[in-house]
Order: sequence, then structure tokens, then C-alpha cells
Amino acid sequence: MAPRPRSRKNKDLPANLYRANGGASYRYRHPVTGKIFGMGTDKAKAVAAAKHLNSLLVTPVDLVGTVLGQVTVAQHIKWMKTEWVPEQEWSTDTLSLFDIRMRDLIKAFGDKPVDEVTVKDIADVYEGRTPRVSNQIRQYANHFFRTAIARGLTDNNPAEATLKRKERKQRKRLTLEQFKAVRRMAPAWLANAMNLALVTLQRREDIVKMKFSDIREGHLYVIQEKTKKYDTGYLRIQVTPELDKVLKACRDEVPSPFVIHRKPERRVRWQGQEHWTQIKPEMVTRKFKEVSEQVSSIAAMPEAERPSFHEIRALGIKLYKDEGADPQQLAGHASASMTKNYDSDHDEIRWVEVSAGLKIV
Repeated sequence: MAPRPRSRKNKDLPANLYRANGGASYRYRHPVTGKIFGMGTDKAKAVAAAKHLNSLLVTPVDLVGTVLGQVTVAQHIKWMKTEWVPEQEWSTDTLSLFDIRMRDLIKAFGDKPVDEVTVKDIADVYEGRTPRVSNQIRQYANHFFRTAIARGLTDNNPAEATLKRKERKQRKRLTLEQFKAVRRMAPAWLANAMNLALVTLQRREDIVKMKFSDIREGHLYVIQEKTKKYDTGYLRIQVTPELDKVLKACRDEVPSPFVIHRKPERRVRWQGQEHWTQIKPEMVTRKFKEVSEQVSSIAAMPEAERPSFHEIRALGIKLYKDEGADPQQLAGHASASMTKNYDSDHDEIRWVEVSAGLKIV
């Protein structure tokens, strides 16, 4: 689809170039980031610069769209999935959430041309949703429109104009007493996962991926799925006596390459499975919920407030701080501005040296 028609006052200017200060000067809007840059008062120079920038930054619209004169929301989402998403290095959970939120957009206005989607259209998708879900839709809709602008499908990002809603945390923190109570009633594999989560502060997805082969030279090597793009995502965790105790408890008569494993009642293969003893991340969450609801103090809470397996991570962070330790690197907390783990000129991974010495409670 050709870019949407320009306003009359900017009709003689190339895409992304606009008049400013009553027409006395010009400014260029970056087609991906939306950032504005002053282009001076000389029209010829501003036009030449804008055309050059567009040639570098704007991906040509596909030929079918150009001929038909339109690219729908559903068509652009299909393009994103094949051309843009694979470059984002997203975790499995993020990819799944992207698919869910894109289905929301397709259901709402999949057949609508991208440049005809309004702020109200986006706001209507939020209607009746929780603040958390609304903010998720807004986040991924922003990705949608930024890439659409980069392709020249539209000049506007209506999602950016919508309000971000305030989220109020519902789930209560897991107390140490509740942790112990759940662990007492949990099957051995879940108790091991809980101890490993508490001591290493790793997420559910990373815990179920740990293999005994990752333990070498007195360290446990972990590549965090969520933060592996950043320096904190590659951890070389020192196997302290406390962590060694946890890892040894995970070794049993079941022959498995995975640290957290179990002997299933039935061997049913699932996508991505490497070994019949492997445990899905979702099963950890489901089993923890099932067992934790047998603890009276948790069962008495409204369902939305009951702590999940993920709250073990928060409990571990609190306990480390209580001991005077800084858990930031072990937890893998990072900002998106941190450098990636690979140098620009070679592929050597920089492992972050950390220690997991929390005493098992």
C-alpha cells in the first residue's frame, strides 16, 4: 500500500518531512523511532536529506500492496512474523504473548487498512480489559505501528496516543513460612525446583532447562532466556556448599540429563521435548498452584492474590538482602540499554561470575 495521503501543506514534501514554525523551517521524523530532527530552513537541502534518509530507513512496501493500494492489519502482522519478529531474539513467553496480542488486533480490525486505524480503534480494544492486559496490547500495538511506519504504510502511531494504565499488583508475596509449608507437601521434583529457585533466583523457564552437564569446574552455567541479550544473561554461578546440597538432592534413580526431572505416569511427547523425563515450565506453575492451595493461609486468599511459583524468586531476593548480599547479578536484572554478550569482532561469551550462597531454610 502506498503511504497515506499527506496533508495539503506537506503535499510537496517527501514522506517523514514536515514544515515547522509556520513554514519557516523543516523537521524530519524518524520512521521507526518517531524522534524529530530539525532540518533547517533551506527547503532544497531538507528535501534532499529526507529523501536520502528515507532510502536508508524505510523498507519499500511490497509490490502487491502497492498495486492494490492497501495493506491490512492482518497482512502487516503476517509480515512482522516472517520478517521482523525473528530478528528480535525474544523468549518463548514473549513470542507467545506477541501472538496473543496480535490476535486481539486481528479480531478487532484485521481487514482494515493499516493507515485507517484510529486512536479510538485501539482504545476500543482495551475496553473491559484489566490494566495489565490493556498495557500489554498497547505495548505490542506500538511495535505494530512503528514497523508499519518504517514500511511506509502509515504516518501515525495511534497506539502511542493512548493512555498507559496504572497496574496494581494483586498477587501477595510468598512468605518463608508458606514456602516451607508448600515444600513439605510437594513431590520431590517440585521441592527440588523450589529450592533451586530460592537459592539461584532463576526463573521457572531457566530452572527446567538446567542440565547436569551445565555443572562443571565448580560452577553452574546458566543462559537466561529472558535476559540473554544482555551482559547479565550469561551466568557462571559458583557452586557453594548450599547450592551443592540442592543439586545433589536432584540426583536420584531416574536417568535424566535434566536437573529438575520426573518419571511421568505416561510418556506423551510434546513439542520441544528433548527427553522423556523433561518437565514443561507450565507444569511447574500448575503443580505449585495445586500444592500451595492446600496451605490454609494461601487457600484463604482470593484466587487472584495467591502467590505463584514466580514469587519464590522475590522471596529469595529478600532473603539475600536480609543476609546483606546484593542479589542483582544473580537474578540477572538488566536494563535494555546494557551491552550484548558478544563482542563486535568475536563470538566469545562473557560469563557473569556470581555466587549462590543462600542457606537452605
